[in-house]
Amino acid sequence: MGLTIHAVIPFKNQGTKSRLASVLSPEERQLFSFAMLKDVLDAVMGQGQATILSRPGFDVLDIGYDVEIQESELDLNDAINALIECEARQGWTSDILIVMADLALLTEKDVVGILNCEGDVVFCPGRGGGTNMILIRSPMFRTCYQGLSFPKHVANARQVGLEVSVFESFRAGCDIDEPEDLAEVLLHGRGRSKTVLKDMGFVLSENGRAGPESSLRL
Repeated sequence: MGLTIHAVIPFKNQGTKSRLASVLSPEERQLFSFAMLKDVLDAVMGQGQATILSRPGFDVLDIGYDVEIQESELDLNDAINALIECEARQGWTSDILIVMADLALLTEKDVVGILNCEGDVVFCPGRGGGTNMILIRSPMFRTCYQGLSFPKHVANARQVGLEVSVFESFRAGCDIDEPEDLAEVLLHGRGRSKTVLKDMGFVLSENGRAGPESSLRL
């Protein structure tokens, strides 16, 4: 039996998902971001403790989940690495699972899948070279989320002598950033994110684009 799991979900609670601005208003982007966050929480909360990592001003009442909120003024890497260092000082009683908050297709099966992988650190790559999930079993690892983070994470882990594994998953690898990504939510989503898009009037066109039904008829 391994250690317990502490899932950490970084979440930008203000000015979120700016690359969706061409198809969603600021209010719609925030509503959609909260829906994706809830889908991620549904996937991870059955596996251990969950913490939302955000800038100050996030209210747990906004999501209606009994989950820990940790506020930080630090940038993403410094905030996560501070959590790793804190866990190391406490004797590493829980492995840390970093999960991005925009994995609208994520299921508990995907979370169990990465937890079952061997290695000191396990990476789940996203489309375009990002890193969508990281299972950290060693206090020696530090994150480097910037640009093509997946190859950087792998290289950095190996540089400090850690055993690396890679978990491949369509659902976990599908982060929602661009307007064309919304089609994946409508096609494969099972949770709140899909419901929210449909309630906003989003449908799929014959060519696979996702958008408000009125606009796709033009």
